[in-house]
Amino acid sequence: MNDKGTTLPEDDLRAALAPDGSIAPLDPARVISGARRRREVRGLATTAVAAIAVAAIAVAGVATSGFLAGGRLLGQAPEPANPGPTALMSPNSPTPSATTPRPPASTPGAIPITAAACRAAAAASEPGPGPKATQRSLLSDETGTAIVIADSRYWVACDNTFGRQVSARRPARLQKPSPQDTDAFAVAGDLITRPDGEREFSWAGGMLPDGVARIRYTFPDGATEDAVVHGGFWLMRHVSDRVPPSGPPTTTIRVRLLSASGAVVNDFRLTWGLQTCAQISHGC
Repeated sequence: MNDKGTTLPEDDLRAALAPDGSIAPLDPARVISGARRRREVRGLATTAVAAIAVAAIAVAGVATSGFLAGGRLLGQAPEPANPGPTALMSPNSPTPSATTPRPPASTPGAIPITAAACRAAAAASEPGPGPKATQRSLLSDETGTAIVIADSRYWVACDNTFGRQVSARRPARLQKPSPQDTDAFAVAGDLITRPDGEREFSWAGGMLPDGVARIRYTFPDGATEDAVVHGGFWLMRHVSDRVPPSGPPTTTIRVRLLSASGAVVNDFRLTWGLQTCAQISHGC
């Protein structure tokens, strides 16, 4: 207001900003104390959050760092239950089911092996046993059967392990071989399919030489098979339990001819490729 009593605009502004009588003026001491308390509360809250975060990290560390390369650190969480073997898959492998059954064994229907079937298999190798030939020896297992048939002049050995046909050794005269005749102990063989994959199969048969009571074959896989002797004839069958080699064997089949007393009559190795021939009958 000026000296003439006139109200100026500054007076109106000052009146508008004047405190209301209903509002108590602020006490500076209270303001400072309240600010200090708020800072203390905020500091405690921050400390609590940090403590919770540290605790969470510590718990996570116990849960995850206790197992390194399958190991277990003492004093930490126990190992989880064993989930069982882990299936290793190639990028193109389908997702395995809970249980993967083994493939069934390959068991083709074998042709029944009879004297007539054996004669028919050996018919291309004349001369041979005639219509009066009978079975003289038999050796059978879960993979197939081998037999020897003979008449009064000739004999022949046959096998039906390959279900598509009967294979036969070349017929021979009914005459005992010499223990020194290594060709008389030649082996026929080929690959057969089993549940665990392809395996080598071998078989042989013939007449028993004089002075020989046992015929023992030892194969490159380390297995030994004694021939079954019956009625002056013998038969041998062997299925290897190893995966076939990719090339010629490093060791060949060993044959030992033993007397009734166990003395060695002859001990020799078959010539691979000459005295070991294919299963299909071609003069072995």
